[in-house]
Amino acid sequence: MSCLLALSVTVGAVGIAGAAGCASTEYVNEGPGQPTPRASGSLPPGSQGACKEPFTKRPPIVSEELWAHTKLCTARTPASFIRLGYAKDGSAGADPEAEQLAERVLAALAEGARPEGGNNQVMSAIRAVRAYAVRKDELRARIARESPAEQACDVSYLLNTMSAARSKLEGGDACTAEVFDPETRADVCLFDAKRPEGLWLSSGWSCMTFTGALGNEASCHQLCGYDDYCARQVYCATGDINLLLCALGVCLPEPSAGVR
Repeated sequence: MSCLLALSVTVGAVGIAGAAGCASTEYVNEGPGQPTPRASGSLPPGSQGACKEPFTKRPPIVSEELWAHTKLCTARTPASFIRLGYAKDGSAGADPEAEQLAERVLAALAEGARPEGGNNQVMSAIRAVRAYAVRKDELRARIARESPAEQACDVSYLLNTMSAARSKLEGGDACTAEVFDPETRADVCLFDAKRPEGLWLSSGWSCMTFTGALGNEASCHQLCGYDDYCARQVYCATGDINLLLCALGVCLPEPSAGVR
């Protein structure tokens, strides 16, 4: 309105000044605006995101349907997302050692629940994964420092106790962790319910990892049934459980509170 009034003034000098003032008007480029929730990968409040690493295979403990629906990880993927996938098969070639190691870990976990000798199987698998992780950039930083305890961690006792307590707390629900499925736009179980070894390994997920809402379900003391011996194993074994999960293709965000 002010520009039109200025141009209607008959005094030449004023008219020129008004025209010049109009000609100098600038329009700020506001950009394309915020991307849609689907494009940005944003999640509903309380949901945990996941993506799959390019050129990797589906982790055997992860749901087939979730794997099919999960988007590839990119530079724009939030750092808080869980990274899925193992045995990378890209320009560097396949990694048959990673597949063999995963088979060994799964076999050890299948035996790990046995009260007699099960922990020896699990600890042997942990040592094998540690030796492998030293040579892998994506795993090396996850190697837990040696426990100051005189004896090896009692992982079997820890997970057996937590698995039983968790079943009671959750009313028998087998799923130990949920992530957001971008295809169904709903939270779904991360782990394959048909692979009990994966569910057993992740039975302490809700207290031993702190990724969004997953760390708020139940405290470690609740999952340990207020057993002090079990609680001591949490501090001893959490780092190795984090490493085992990543070796199996479920890598928690790093650094992750609660994972030392």
